[in-house]
Amino acid sequence: MSYSSLHNHTMYSLLDGYGTPKEMLEQCRKVGIKAYAITEHGNEYSWIYFDQLSKDYPDIKIIYGVELYECFNTSVKDKNNKYFHLIALAKNENGRKALNKIITKSNLENFYFKPRVQISDIAPYVEDLIISSACLASKLARECDFNKCVEYIKEYKSIFPHFFLEMQSHKSNEQAEYNKKILKLSEITHTPYIITTDSHTATKEDLYYQARHVQIAHDTETLSESYEGCYLQSEDEIYETMTSQIGKNNVAYGLNQTNVVAEMIEEVHMPFQSPQLPTYPLPKGFNSNYEFLLNLIEKGWETRGFNALSEIEQKKRKDRIDYEMGIIHQMNFDGYFIIVWDFINYAKTHGVKIGSGRGSGAGSLVCYTIGITDLDPIKYGLIFERFLNPERISMPDLDIDVSDRPTVINYLISKYGENRVCQIINFSYITPVVAIKDVGKILGFKYADMDKLSKRFTYDTFQECIENNKSYLAEHEEYTELLEIAGKLSGRVKTVSCHAGGVGIVDTDISDYMAMKLGSKGEHVIEVDKRLVEEIGIIKFDILGVQTLTMVQEIQNDLGLSEYDININNPEFENNTLPFELLGKALTNGVFQVESAGMKDLLLRLQATSMEDLSAVLALYRPDSMGALEEFIECKHNPSLVKYIHPDMKPILESTYGCMIYQEQLLDIVRTFGGRSYGGADLFRKAIGKKNVELVKKESEKLYQEIIDNGYSEELAKTISDELKTKGGYLFNKSHSYSYAVLCFQTAYLKAKYPVYFFKALFNLNKDKSGMINKYIIDSKQFNIETLPPHINKSQIDFSVNDNKVLFGLSAITGIGEKVAKEIILERTDKGKYKGFDDLLQRVDLTKAQIINLVKSGAIPTKNKRQCLIKYLKSLYSPLVFKEILKLPPYTKLIVDYGIDIEQYRKSDKKYDYDKDALLKLVNKIKLDSFNKDQETRFQRYIDENNKYLEDELFWEFETLQIFIHDNPFKDALKYLTVQFEDVEVGNECTIVGVISKVQKKKDKHKNQFAFINVYSTFGLIEGTVWNSQLRQYEDIIKKGSQVTIKCRKDDEDKVIVKDVKPYYQWLQERSMKVGR
Repeated sequence: MSYSSLHNHTMYSLLDGYGTPKEMLEQCRKVGIKAYAITEHGNEYSWIYFDQLSKDYPDIKIIYGVELYECFNTSVKDKNNKYFHLIALAKNENGRKALNKIITKSNLENFYFKPRVQISDIAPYVEDLIISSACLASKLARECDFNKCVEYIKEYKSIFPHFFLEMQSHKSNEQAEYNKKILKLSEITHTPYIITTDSHTATKEDLYYQARHVQIAHDTETLSESYEGCYLQSEDEIYETMTSQIGKNNVAYGLNQTNVVAEMIEEVHMPFQSPQLPTYPLPKGFNSNYEFLLNLIEKGWETRGFNALSEIEQKKRKDRIDYEMGIIHQMNFDGYFIIVWDFINYAKTHGVKIGSGRGSGAGSLVCYTIGITDLDPIKYGLIFERFLNPERISMPDLDIDVSDRPTVINYLISKYGENRVCQIINFSYITPVVAIKDVGKILGFKYADMDKLSKRFTYDTFQECIENNKSYLAEHEEYTELLEIAGKLSGRVKTVSCHAGGVGIVDTDISDYMAMKLGSKGEHVIEVDKRLVEEIGIIKFDILGVQTLTMVQEIQNDLGLSEYDININNPEFENNTLPFELLGKALTNGVFQVESAGMKDLLLRLQATSMEDLSAVLALYRPDSMGALEEFIECKHNPSLVKYIHPDMKPILESTYGCMIYQEQLLDIVRTFGGRSYGGADLFRKAIGKKNVELVKKESEKLYQEIIDNGYSEELAKTISDELKTKGGYLFNKSHSYSYAVLCFQTAYLKAKYPVYFFKALFNLNKDKSGMINKYIIDSKQFNIETLPPHINKSQIDFSVNDNKVLFGLSAITGIGEKVAKEIILERTDKGKYKGFDDLLQRVDLTKAQIINLVKSGAIPTKNKRQCLIKYLKSLYSPLVFKEILKLPPYTKLIVDYGIDIEQYRKSDKKYDYDKDALLKLVNKIKLDSFNKDQETRFQRYIDENNKYLEDELFWEFETLQIFIHDNPFKDALKYLTVQFEDVEVGNECTIVGVISKVQKKKDKHKNQFAFINVYSTFGLIEGTVWNSQLRQYEDIIKKGSQVTIKCRKDDEDKVIVKDVKPYYQWLQERSMKVGR
């Protein structure tokens, strides 16, 4: 008899499970398992993959379930009693939808460490679910009071008509005792039980790799042993483990009950279907999407000024629109275009800037006419079939760039309903590089060795990496175990996130499709991969937040520029030469897409003079197009080099100086010479783009014959088919490059025309990136832009323009932040400017640290920051007040405590006849002298304690703003620091330059000295750890005040491990000499 495995985890139980869906089903087939239940931890990530595989495993019933995180009350957030495990299986299609709802609620409403549920969340769906008590993390396992467990079971059974207790086939003493406990509970409560393996891997052998996987995830030094037996066991293995625990007959009963459960469950599948377009609520008077879309085109015809064109140009556009609308309507995509138009229209009327276009959608005249895109495809030679091909049915793919993505998504939610709009999940997988570094770390290899080795593992798959490094690896047998483990882990899921662009909209309820999880920023994210979401019927709209658009919108708002002022369809703007002058000088920091050193070099050599040039630059600056790039530059500057293999080729390639750059040019070549339609030509492009050798060969041979059949020579046919076969797969989408060329042109124009406002907006865009701000401040000086420190009477929260200068915002000051900055500004707005330092202190409640930082940053108007700070610190000192005593102490106290010879003050021989007034006066003098001495010591102690605030005056500005405003001592280094510290991944090496502001020496557990250092760097304040070997090697350099260049490994967002140190100017000289050679 075979059994059914009802409690299983795959790699989609993130950083806990290990097996892939295919590995699990292969093992089920091997050991004869009848049914397999998917029970990931609180999610449905793997469901769709199992359903895709189910056709290949017809003898194994796939059961869809989840291991829920149950708690007593989801409104209580107690970190010491967070949750228990509970298994829920979908009994039928309604059960599948029920789990979607339960998991969604657990994420969106009840998340606390984990997505939690309480019994009342499950209760409405009990007829369609089967519940089991789960593992050693269950409520029954964690409850020591046996009678309480009986009560729990009675509660479960009173609510869940299909409730089963659960034992597990593991050998640990804890599990064995728990199995006996379950057997006893089963007998007392008359509750059936099942036996599971809680599998996290397919095979026993895989447990070792799974343990390494978990070890990496939790960054522990030792392997976990808590997963013993957590694999898909055979029936014999279960008997071997459990017979001694509960008896053979009881094992047989528990295994038989797994099949009873499996038989209770109907066959269930994911909702695979063609994409279902959501319903757009049409305005009154319109009966169909088609009718409304035609109305939008009619309005757009006038808005775009088509009615003012010549009859020939109008006919050209009318014919093109009629053609496009015929295809759009035939494919039933009218509603898709209306939905996109609607949210773009909302965005434009609510201060959200929209990009001119993105991707192939810019090739549609319908999109241009109704305002979805801003490029006239007829004017720029963009092809509709590259976007929608009547000969290749697929969903339209309109990628929309926006300045404020959350606002657009919130609009969609308000229009269609929160339960009908979702964002899309994105899975990140362990790459070969990451696998090598992670496994190397837990096996104790040196970081430098792993960094060197990982550079060889940059191919897509681990096997490709091995194949391309055979001889090297043969020479390094010490890596055998490392490679074995890394090869097993590579390609498995590591993390999940929210896809940057994808948004799904449905007509019913997202829970009819799949469950949703909570994103890191509160997004509602469907638990289906971006590649598969449309296969279950959800149409994906791509809405991507682009920061540069945010910057452009800010500049427009500051200057009152209209959309038309910087619109590519405005002849005055389009023909402005300022952008090309700036691009020709490569002054492109902050300019969209052309900021890198390589791109600057290209712009200097090319000297772009047209939008065509600029589009070509963006299209060609890719590793696989560098050869064509050089040819393009040469042909632009030397027209005599331009040759056409046939006169019919000239109209196609003339605008790019005879060079084939774009996919659209390929379509024109195939159409002109091969006689195909644009649709047929796009099929050729699609085929060779796959880079499948056999397919490319087949398509090229087919084109070769078509060219001959179309009346051209065999020689020409061979030349063209060979050329396209070689280069066709590396051409770029002209619609996309032209769209991005527009934003590049706009930002170049704004930088050249309005540099003060450009840099102000650029600073705000990068306000949390000190390295970028330092870089841009230096760049701004080339434009004679002065950047000033914050000012309590002039600054806003963020960077602003004041008197044609860029002014730091108050929130940039360390310890101030937005909240305090708002308080300062609100007080200033309500009651007028601050009259001075004291006035500020009286009106705004500030801490000592905040006041000090305001002074150091320069925000307080003063001629001498140091004197101002000293005055403030002195004002905080409260001197003690001396009080004379009025009564003379006892004579013995005068002698002992005050050292007074009282006999000198005797008035007569009578006992105790002394001059008491004189003695009292003397005592008070002694006390006053002591008081003054103590007061002086106390004041000195106060000064010593506060002297730290007066140190390193040269770096006060940097200390409080993380920026060198006036004189950056490291400005010459920026051209060599091509990678920003913020962009370096944790674990990777990088270089920083700066001045050491603090050295704190410590001793490790072996009594070896090491140091923590603070570095004021071009990237902001960086904390470094200098271990003993480096400290001994560089002890002469690692001193407070040293200007240094540090080669290091990034250990955290603002922390590094120091590897090598050089004096800054020595490094700078070496770099300049190297570049000079």
